[in-house]
Amino acid sequence: MVKYKQKLLLRRSSDREAHANKYRDLNAGVRGSIYNGSTLTGAQASEVSGPWGLKLLFPGIDPIVDIVAVHGLNGHREKTWTYSNETGGDSIMWLRDLLPVKIPRARVWTWGYDSRTHTRSRREYLTTKKLYDHGRELVFDLDGARRESNSHQRPIIFIAHSLGGIVVKNALLHSDRVREGKLEEQRSIKLSTYGVIFMGTPHQGGQGVGIGKIMVNIAKVQGDANDSLLKHLEEHSEFLQQQVSEFSLISQSFDIKFAYETKPTPLAGVIAKVIVPKWSAVLSGMPDAAEFGINADHRSMKKFSSADSEDFQKLSRTLEFMLQKSGPKVEANWASEARMKQGKLLRRWLTSGTSS
Repeated sequence: MVKYKQKLLLRRSSDREAHANKYRDLNAGVRGSIYNGSTLTGAQASEVSGPWGLKLLFPGIDPIVDIVAVHGLNGHREKTWTYSNETGGDSIMWLRDLLPVKIPRARVWTWGYDSRTHTRSRREYLTTKKLYDHGRELVFDLDGARRESNSHQRPIIFIAHSLGGIVVKNALLHSDRVREGKLEEQRSIKLSTYGVIFMGTPHQGGQGVGIGKIMVNIAKVQGDANDSLLKHLEEHSEFLQQQVSEFSLISQSFDIKFAYETKPTPLAGVIAKVIVPKWSAVLSGMPDAAEFGINADHRSMKKFSSADSEDFQKLSRTLEFMLQKSGPKVEANWASEARMKQGKLLRRWLTSGTSS
């Protein structure tokens, strides 16, 4: 029995390596990426300007779940998740380089949006979109890409860092509010979402906002600036309080995990501080939500140097457990939605029959 278990473990390890090698071979030829609903070859992808929209990092091996990463303030859909070796070694984009080996049956996406608080020159301009607009756009992009591949009922797990968590909550709230009409198909995102891992998300605001405002004021000397995002992230802001209240009404529909930073972030000219303290990163009143600390500061908590990283292992295990439970839950969501639609049709038929 012991020898059999050892052989089984070796076979699983070998299968994972085979999946990883298969993907690396695929990557060396034509790397597929998704942008605005179109599949691009490597050459075409390089012509796309701006790190906005969806990008496919790993197509999955017979995928049964979609993992979608959303960056935070002043973030980038790839650089945010990339560990840069200071000694000149290879950079590690863990969503692409590490996660597929651990979870080969997950299709992995990253989504980018303009979360800049300032520009570097007067020739650049910031978006006029608000946080709710970004949430709606995430729903639109993700629903379109998943329908294009006929996978709109596949379970979704979001990984959101910092401001990205606020955007994901806006996306789920928008998807939940959509009822009958032209946007009805966008309900698929809420119905298919199994869970969310919030990483350093300032649900109640953050402690680094004052410093952020100083950075914006400095940036005004050289380029365009917009501190509207920072106003929303002030400690105990009215916007965040309202969102927390609204999200609490649908949060029981998801498996929620809260990851919080445990080290202060070094800041130029001032004392290092924890940007999003635990009391803001972990929402109270959710007894079924799990929480865990990441042994890093706010900037580093979403970057992992290797598969041996304790924090990467903690996060990947969490994802594996969520994946195992996602199928039956999301299937039940869609079955419930179908029954609700059938009930509405029956009531309309009965009403029309009575009126005639």
